[in-house]
Amino acid sequence: MERPYEQIRRMVKLFEYNRLKLRFRNEDERARFIDGWAERFCETDDAEWNIAVTIMTARRREPNFYNMEKALREAQGIRRKRILAKERRDNGNDQANTADPQKRALQKQGSSNLQPTPKTPYEIAQEALLRYERKGRN
Repeated sequence: MERPYEQIRRMVKLFEYNRLKLRFRNEDERARFIDGWAERFCETDDAEWNIAVTIMTARRREPNFYNMEKALREAQGIRRKRILAKERRDNGNDQANTADPQKRALQKQGSSNLQPTPKTPYEIAQEALLRYERKGRN
């Protein structure tokens, strides 16, 4: 985590603003709390930390190590899902299923012009007639 003490101080202010249970008798106790959390979570990724703080605040969880570690595990899962979805989205555009170079180029651009043209009522009727005839033969 970049600047862990600053992030922990911001978190404490956010928790106090949202009336989560943080009661310090004096500034020394507050400083010990910030030191302990900064030491414990200094290796945490910034994005995961921010997600975890949001989870803790939104669910109004009591600020303790257990709840924060639980929120961090949940944040890691959320972040992994986002990364996988982004990779799938990026790979989906790169791996065009068509041999036509023009369609492949449109797919890479994310064009919506790749939708098949709607069938005319005549074509729909012809397909229905063919299906009906095939059922009659079997």
